[in-house]
Amino acid sequence: MVKNYFLKMFAGIAFLGLLTACNTTSDPTESIPNPDDGPPPKRVLAKVSSNNVSQEEYTTMAVTGDLQTSLSKDEFAAGSAYFTGTITYTNKNITKVKYVSSAASSLVYEFNIVPDATGKKIYNATSTATGATPSVSVVSDYAFTYDSVTSKLTKILEKRKEGGISAYNRFIDYSFVYNGNNVIQVVCSKGLLDINGNPNMTTAVVSKYSFQNYDAQKSPYSTLPSVYFITRSLMSPVNFYKISPNNPTSMFIELPSPATPVNTAQSYSYDNQGYVVVEKNQNMTFTYKNL
Repeated sequence: MVKNYFLKMFAGIAFLGLLTACNTTSDPTESIPNPDDGPPPKRVLAKVSSNNVSQEEYTTMAVTGDLQTSLSKDEFAAGSAYFTGTITYTNKNITKVKYVSSAASSLVYEFNIVPDATGKKIYNATSTATGATPSVSVVSDYAFTYDSVTSKLTKILEKRKEGGISAYNRFIDYSFVYNGNNVIQVVCSKGLLDINGNPNMTTAVVSKYSFQNYDAQKSPYSTLPSVYFITRSLMSPVNFYKISPNNPTSMFIELPSPATPVNTAQSYSYDNQGYVVVEKNQNMTFTYKNL
């Protein structure tokens, strides 16, 4: 009996040893935790296409993601003309953006920017829009106003020299309305300056650009500098929604009479990081580059 007991105990110990060996050697991956993939790579918008035709392209530095050049549709020319934008930096801040169109009839725009201490806002700026003759060229001076509490951009006052006149004679007042951090409306009032160089609002013609019903996902344009999109929007205010962190699901544009107001709906698909990859209504696709 004692002999049988010890034989059984020895067999049991041997069996447990065999199980332990199987667990540690036969499938070594079972005892190694899955590797941590880490945070997803930072990304930056590279291209926007509509029906497989390029609408916007952005060239950025490989590591930093700093915007170097852009390509965007020239909304002032018929056909397939594009503006090429070239961005210049001083001490890592954007200080110049120049736009040259492939259409000979379009103006050449050059913005010279004085950034604030953070480099993320514009303190003031000037621009020249140069045409074939002085009579179609424009020289502009911009004053930027920010909310003292939220630091949001609330107004841009543009004083312009138009028609070859050497003194500032016209203005555009851009006033911003927000919902949270998203721009929901920009009111553009364009008129004449009085004899003291101040806007005469009684002469103003008003256009309204409303960006409505934002989603809670990431705007593809938030991966690029807002300073760039402000300059692009001063050429065409319909772009001002691109300085918002989220995506509008409709736009309502009211231009002066006799133009008919235009309402455009937008619906999106997103990737697993919350970035827009498709805008369904206009068949827009968004392509990103990982940094």
